[in-house]
Amino acid sequence: MVANVNYKRDVTNVRIILVIGPSGAGKSTALNALEDAGFSAVDNLPLSMIDQYIALEVETAKRRIVLAVDKRTTGFEKKVVEGLIKNLKLKFREECQIVYIHANPAEIIKRYQSTRRHHPLVESGNLNVAIESDFSAMKGLDELADIILDSTGSDPSAFRTMLLSRLGLPALNPVPLSIMSFSFRKGIPETAEYVFDTRFLANPHWKEGLRNLTGIELEVQRFVKNDEGFEPFMQNVTQIIELVLPTMQKTGRPQLGIAFGCTGGRHRSVTSAEYIASWAVKKKIKHVLEHLGL
Repeated sequence: MVANVNYKRDVTNVRIILVIGPSGAGKSTALNALEDAGFSAVDNLPLSMIDQYIALEVETAKRRIVLAVDKRTTGFEKKVVEGLIKNLKLKFREECQIVYIHANPAEIIKRYQSTRRHHPLVESGNLNVAIESDFSAMKGLDELADIILDSTGSDPSAFRTMLLSRLGLPALNPVPLSIMSFSFRKGIPETAEYVFDTRFLANPHWKEGLRNLTGIELEVQRFVKNDEGFEPFMQNVTQIIELVLPTMQKTGRPQLGIAFGCTGGRHRSVTSAEYIASWAVKKKIKHVLEHLGL
């Protein structure tokens, strides 16, 4: 059963989006897009906990939240989901939107085969039976949705755009390249897809007159760039960026994060990050630059 919880009526700036649909239809892509748009996203929270979670988020954090529910969700029953939807609609009205995402079964089969991912409902190895069971469990829930989206034939980027548009949210146009320098002593940045260790380069820390400077200053940059390994290293990094960045954008991932680390996060990593930022300017690639160790 879905517990009855007294929500506060003040839902200013709070939006609740419940995403429903069969596995492989695009719920994960939807959650990622909405998380990038500023929502707090949760996938497959047990149905018995959803009311409490929403009450906590609304009452304390005032967050916009998106929840995904499918047959894998603990406690999933059609009547329970229907009750949850009616309860949320009654309490939050227009601040709550139900999004049903589906796709042609043949399309879902193709997606699982191409990614070699295991369908969560496959028990005997028969993918067709698992998809039929999934669709049967979802039958009728689309009638309770405010928005119905068919992801058949849509690449992730186009689907993200369609989803945000239907929800009345602005399209995501983030800066495509995030460049960071950091200190290994303080930990690796969580937002970096690629982390490069610059500790093999000559260390200005041991050069008289450079220790108290940083990689922002030309004297340190000249010293680090004079290392014979610097240029080949940077060439490899820029080749990776040129290869990966267009693919990420095409598949709907909004930003590529790269990070350069050294021991103290002041010299070699900063010089490397500054170099890539200058390269990005020449290539007319929009970017942000952060020196986390300074």
